[in-house]
Amino acid sequence: MLRNEFIGAEIAAGRPVRITRAGRSYGVRVLHQWQAPGDARLYRLQLTEENGTAVAVAEVVQHHDAFRLQRWWD
Repeated sequence: MLRNEFIGAEIAAGRPVRITRAGRSYGVRVLHQWQAPGDARLYRLQLTEENGTAVAVAEVVQHHDAFRLQRWWD
């Protein structure tokens, strides 16, 4: 599903490890990462609940310190 909303992200070693959306927090596994020179970074992420159950795949764009959710598949 196409989205366009700001989300919170926790970063470790330069990559997201947890995101927060609509008051819910998800663990993150980076599936793919793209960045054209001088452009925003795009991530495809597998999202998990606290118990480790995979619940969705998301595409997230990082521009400087801001993160926007672009797409969400559950």
